[in-house]
Parts: sequence; C-alpha cells; structure tokens
Amino acid sequence: MIERKMILNNKTGLHARPASRVVAFSKELPCKVYIEHNGKKAAADSILQLLSLGAKEGSELILSADGNGDKHSVEKLEAFLQILEG
Repeated sequence: MIERKMILNNKTGLHARPASRVVAFSKELPCKVYIEHNGKKAAADSILQLLSLGAKEGSELILSADGNGDKHSVEKLEAFLQILEG
C-alpha cells in the first residue's frame, strides 16, 4: 500500500461535477484507489463516498492505493486532481 498527501486546489472542492470526473478517471486505473479527508476514507470510484468527504479548496487529502500498479495509480490520481476544475 502506498500513500501520498496533497492539497486540493480546485476552487469548488469535490462537489458533484468534479467528483463525477474523479470517479470516471479512477475506474480506468489498474487498482483500487482511495481518498481520505479529515479521517474519512472514500473509494475514489464511488461518487457518494467522495461527496461525503466534504473536501473543499485547500483541504489536505491523503491518496492511497493497494494492489498492482499502486504507486503509478496514486501518482496519476494526484496529477489529475491537480488539474481538476469545477
């Protein structure tokens, strides 16, 4: 398992539209990825779980993955979140 911390730069946070984009992106990754915020962990391929995080601009997120390609998956998700727009 690998973990990486990052700050969410998206001005609107992880509301419905960007969360749906994260879900679609995550489903293309080779392993299951997770996003954690304020002690709550969500599967990145579940829109309901992502919305329940309540992550806003400036929130610290912990990205994690487990399985084959975990390091690559976390790096790709981090890069995607850095360019994510609302």
